[in-house]
Amino acid sequence: MCKTVTDKVRKATELANIPLSLFEKVMFVLGLIMLCVLLPLTATTVAATVLWDALDRGFMGRPQDGVVMMLARFINRKTAWFGEYFVNNKNDAFQVNTCILLGVIVPSVFFYLLNDTLTNGFNPYFCFAYHVFRLGPYFMNFAGCYVGCHKECHSFTGIFKYAKPVFNNFFNWWIGLFFGVLPSTFAYGHTINHHKYNNGPQDVVTTSDKPRDSVINFVCYLPRWLAYATNFSTVIQFWNDGEKSTAIFMNVGTIYYAMWAYFFYQLSPEFAIWYVMFPLGENVLLLACINWCWHAFLNPEDPEDDYIGSVTILDGPINVQGEDYHVIHHRYPGAHWSTHEALYKKDLAAGEYHKGPASMFRGTHAFELFFLIILRQYEEIGKRMFDIRGKWTEEEKIDEIKTRLRTCWWGARRNLNIQLEGKEIRKKK
Repeated sequence: MCKTVTDKVRKATELANIPLSLFEKVMFVLGLIMLCVLLPLTATTVAATVLWDALDRGFMGRPQDGVVMMLARFINRKTAWFGEYFVNNKNDAFQVNTCILLGVIVPSVFFYLLNDTLTNGFNPYFCFAYHVFRLGPYFMNFAGCYVGCHKECHSFTGIFKYAKPVFNNFFNWWIGLFFGVLPSTFAYGHTINHHKYNNGPQDVVTTSDKPRDSVINFVCYLPRWLAYATNFSTVIQFWNDGEKSTAIFMNVGTIYYAMWAYFFYQLSPEFAIWYVMFPLGENVLLLACINWCWHAFLNPEDPEDDYIGSVTILDGPINVQGEDYHVIHHRYPGAHWSTHEALYKKDLAAGEYHKGPASMFRGTHAFELFFLIILRQYEEIGKRMFDIRGKWTEEEKIDEIKTRLRTCWWGARRNLNIQLEGKEIRKKK
């Protein structure tokens, strides 16, 4: 079996080292420029939030075990009775508190610092402190915003019961502005395009055209994510798909965000750059890392296999609203997050996770796994990989990891002899 698996690695690797094309070289240069600008700034603020969390828990335990997060959970429990009056699902009662924090308190600090900037000039120390506070301990506020935007767009009934046109768009059209979210990115780009084409050739954020165990390939990927985050590539894709009304709706969100940024630029260019535009760059870098991880693995025999093509993380330290059950999210995109564990157990009992077997990991999180992947730390990935069938040797497990990371669905490095079509296209035939 080991020889067979090693042959699979060899086959998956044959086209992996093709030199970059001229277009890819241009993307690499653009990605490198983005990385040089964004990495020092974003890494510094993220590191500060991680240090904040570590200090809060006395460098003991796991992330979110500190006083601040314990207090947050305590407040959520004690106010759940109140929050339940406003939400469609009682498990979302905490979102009332999230909206107060991210939709009232963070904006209040933002406007206070705008006034301070206009009165006393730009203060880099205040700016840094604001971004650390905005992200929260172990960047949990950042996670709360993006997961909120994500869940809001996948909810058929909406999160909130009342004033639905306002509150069921509150994350994407208000809170997201302070975190670099263009309002229509999640609502249309993610829910329609990404879930329709499922990391395939027409998915505007696809990772499946290059081996994922490469820093160079990730740098080439950054401009692709920037084009998605600014709605540019998604509008073009919708227009080409004949979904012109969707493309127009996306442009409304883009114009809305552009007007927001332009308003502050007229008041203070420095404030607009560091308080409004920087979170957009932060969004591009961090979410590109997350998506690269979520869809780093491919089944060499069936790239549309959700159980291998999307990651499942068990016992992770920062499983925000069931996001670590990423397979379940792709299998049941409209399912409420509180049902993810039950759906996971249902599919597990049905043997779905055993067939591939699925790309499953324990005790890690998306950012850690991302760095292990691009730095080719296969042994460390193997330590975290959960072999649900218990049949692989360590060598076989590492070979399987390499094969899945290097399998390419489309593009110059395509090493699969299959028909290139998404599941949605296939269903229509």
